[in-house]
Amino acid sequence: MTPPIDIVQVGLGPLGQMLTPVLEAKSSLRVVSALDIDPELAGTDLADLAGAGQGVSVSGTLDDALAPNPSVAVVTTVSELDRLWPQIQPLVEASIHIVSTCEELSHSWTTSPDLSRTIDEAAKSHGVSVLGTGINPGFLMDFLPSAVTAVCRRIDSVKVERIQDASSRRLPFRQKIGAGLNAEEFEQRTTAGKIRHVGLTESANFIAAKLGWSLDRTEDVVEPVITDVTVEGDDWVVEPGYATGVNQTGRGFIGDREVITLVFRAAVGQSDPHDTVSLTGDPDYSITVPGGTHGDVATCAIIANAIPSVIDALPGLRTMSDIPLVSCAP
Repeated sequence: MTPPIDIVQVGLGPLGQMLTPVLEAKSSLRVVSALDIDPELAGTDLADLAGAGQGVSVSGTLDDALAPNPSVAVVTTVSELDRLWPQIQPLVEASIHIVSTCEELSHSWTTSPDLSRTIDEAAKSHGVSVLGTGINPGFLMDFLPSAVTAVCRRIDSVKVERIQDASSRRLPFRQKIGAGLNAEEFEQRTTAGKIRHVGLTESANFIAAKLGWSLDRTEDVVEPVITDVTVEGDDWVVEPGYATGVNQTGRGFIGDREVITLVFRAAVGQSDPHDTVSLTGDPDYSITVPGGTHGDVATCAIIANAIPSVIDALPGLRTMSDIPLVSCAP
């Protein structure tokens, strides 16, 4: 019987805590240590935070977290690549594979070529693989549409719609999409870069790379979804005239022709949630997931399921398209 893969969890915010039971439920994986920057968490039993991982004490230092000799670090901390690299560099240099929810890591070669090269060279030097993934980016708006193009003889354009009802999502996500803000507050936070879904540009570049396209430019437009009726949940209310969430459209162009369109809408009380991939080409083709895909649930699953593939991948900075196929791990 193959022994389980030993894991260190890095980052124990809401998503990290949701992930622990998913990792523990898999016989092929074993959480042996955990690390967080919050000094108040040091020494806490992981099970007291996450409801799983009993007997694993949260470490306050990297040395303590690495003492059990984990093979893989699951990193759920930041969205920005330049903030992530200082966090994972010592892990890579300790010859530990990385699976991270950092959106900008999912396909960073076009947007951050120099830093991507640095990460790639460090990973190869230490014989490990580094992967950024999740439900989006990582699957629904990049890997999935790229795979679906396999049934077409020619692709002229790709459109993906991810329409989510965020009513059941965790509080940080609802805050991130601007739910409850008035139009002025929403605009201020958008201008400050506080409201946006990180990853549409990376997804567009992923698709373009798989199709052999060279995009001349990309754009990312963020707008509020304003309600004209009261929308409420268990512990929140959004009054008419306020934002229930965000509508964000990423576009990729070859010349003046829009060849990639990625529509991301996440709002509390959103009707008709769905995920749809629409291809224009020979032939036209589309698939739809009615009801959509729950982001937190699916992200935890894909992170856990990607771990064996990252172990088996060639060393270096990887994407979901160049590691062994990810499937549901035992």
